[in-house]
Amino acid sequence: MFPNKTHNNDLLLTHFRNGNQKAFKTLFDQYWEVMLVKANSILTDRDVAQDIVQDIWINLWNQRGKLVISNFEAYIFRAVRYGCYKYLRDNKFTTTQLKTIDSLVIESSNVENQQNLEATQKLIDKSLEELSPRCQQIFTLSRIDDIPNEEIALKLGISKRSVENQVSLALRVIRRHLASLYFFSFIYFLLF
Repeated sequence: MFPNKTHNNDLLLTHFRNGNQKAFKTLFDQYWEVMLVKANSILTDRDVAQDIVQDIWINLWNQRGKLVISNFEAYIFRAVRYGCYKYLRDNKFTTTQLKTIDSLVIESSNVENQQNLEATQKLIDKSLEELSPRCQQIFTLSRIDDIPNEEIALKLGISKRSVENQVSLALRVIRRHLASLYFFSFIYFLLF
């Protein structure tokens, strides 16, 4: 039964690439709910999960002529996973910053906020300078260029675990520097 499903998906995908809306709708109907369940299991927020899945389908339609997909099922579930992880990554950092700012109860103007943001960015850049060039490269590929660890490992000829270790090392160094920045800001706030 599995080969028939794969064969049907390949036919639908071929028609979809050529702009056939019925093929797109058939694929959509077949996978929408499963993708939503997967995204919701990662995020535990149905509204955000729906947005991510919807964005994936919009992107699929917009990029239909350019996409090279050998296994549609694997492609969409990977897209769901990366969409969720990207959302968590982007919002986790923001949440952490907001909690720190809220705990300090500092009323500041937009200029002060901009200065804090610039200071934070400089501190992150300084943290990255402490890393080896290879670690900097891996961190940039992973977190800035948003390339999956598997692809980085293949590109650099190292194991996926090595990539994960280098990213973890970079994040530890950045967190250590950020903690010191917020600690000194907190001390400054208490003294003045």
